[in-house]
Amino acid sequence: MRSLGGGKRDWAFSTFLAAYLLGAGSRDPRLEDLAREFLSVELVSTEQLLGTGRAARKPSAIAENEAAEFAARRAESILNLRPRLEAEMRNLGVDYLFHEIELPLAGVLADMESEGVAIDVPYLKQMQDELGAQLAAIEKEVEDVAGQKFNLNAPQQLAKVLFEDLRLPVGKRTKTGYSTDADTLETLREKHPIVGLILEHRQLSKLKSTYVDALPQLVDPMSGRVHTSFGQASTATGRLSSSNPNLMNIPIRTELGQRIRRAFKAGRPDHVMVSADYSQIELRIAAHLSGDPKLLGAFAAGQDIHTATAAAVFKISLEEVTPDQRRLAKVANFGSIYGQGEYGLSQQLGITGDVAREFLGQYWSTYARLREYLDDIRRKAREEGLVVSATGRRRAIPDLRSPNFQLRGAAERMAINFPMQSLAADIIKIAMVRLHREIDADEIEGRMLLQVHDELLFEVPRSELDQFAEKVPRIMTGAYELETGIEVETKVGPNWADMKKLAVVRA
Repeated sequence: MRSLGGGKRDWAFSTFLAAYLLGAGSRDPRLEDLAREFLSVELVSTEQLLGTGRAARKPSAIAENEAAEFAARRAESILNLRPRLEAEMRNLGVDYLFHEIELPLAGVLADMESEGVAIDVPYLKQMQDELGAQLAAIEKEVEDVAGQKFNLNAPQQLAKVLFEDLRLPVGKRTKTGYSTDADTLETLREKHPIVGLILEHRQLSKLKSTYVDALPQLVDPMSGRVHTSFGQASTATGRLSSSNPNLMNIPIRTELGQRIRRAFKAGRPDHVMVSADYSQIELRIAAHLSGDPKLLGAFAAGQDIHTATAAAVFKISLEEVTPDQRRLAKVANFGSIYGQGEYGLSQQLGITGDVAREFLGQYWSTYARLREYLDDIRRKAREEGLVVSATGRRRAIPDLRSPNFQLRGAAERMAINFPMQSLAADIIKIAMVRLHREIDADEIEGRMLLQVHDELLFEVPRSELDQFAEKVPRIMTGAYELETGIEVETKVGPNWADMKKLAVVRA
């Protein structure tokens, strides 16, 4: 609508977003279901109106009176749903989320989708050729190692080579034979050199098809930019998703991920890209919510939290911490708020179960208050069947009471992480709403383009760079008050990869 001159709109209400918040994490609520639940009204669905399959009618084939009746009944239901949904939101305590975060954010996301982002198509075309040659070289190397030619993308052929010809240990089985999924292959990486080549081929092939090949096809011919679609009600945690392209799955720390990010560029003359990223926001939230004195103390002292953790666990000074010790502490820190146990730690780091068990024993002894807080979440969630965040966001997790221990374990991990991940999602949403308002009020040219995880990306005229360098971290750090404080790192550059640090702001 924006591209057709529809202009900006103030959003008065959204049955879709209200239902999303009331649904405690259920996604994609349908108007037909809401009308049935709250109004006892049966609406004709679009599928019922048009039909499906070969018998489906084109919208132009619908009689005018039939189309008018269809639209009028839906409009009437939306009007009648508003007071019912408003009352229900007040009753469940999600009205603040709706009016102060989600509803205003809908307009922000509409502007971001309309704005789009410029893509360096010639650069991607060159990258296509390079990755194609790289994939062909890996395929040849795999053929040499295996002593035969086969299709790496055919699971049954791959399974035969790995488990019958090369006699590697069999892991999981599927209905059609041996599993060759990523988890299975990772356990075999050290068993044979062919496995690492296969995993590398998979990653390259996936990123090439998803981004390098696809991005040029997604460039809008009218704007010359790519316009991703943000999903505001597509995750149970409140996190945004995106599609066409899915920006959330671009690797951040790999060389290939950085090469893909390089294709996202400032598309207007004399403009630059500005990135603003929350630093360790979920760990800060964990420290804030748990009140763990050692976590809070490390953040208050401005220490690197992973180095501080390693020093505390190994009972050494910060200066004595080795890179391997810091890496172990980092995995444990993030794993703790995702419910990871000793098995997960040992698998991720390639250490024995005994080493993982001993380390986690010291870890939880160090952060006893954090463990107590996470245990409280697990217990309360099991009793109530849901988890509620600091902003009132709710997530129902029925499998917390499942007799199946695997389902129950997965549900407990969801419950443990929800308060941290959900509050992190709401903090960046609050910042986005406030930034959007201030940018509009100041009538400046710079625009917010993308939100990816804990990062915001802007396209800014060079003449406004100083203004944005002050405005963005000020609003982002002030979006929510954490006892740890909030830290934001800003960078600037011609594209999303080649950036230099502007500032690190703590507040």
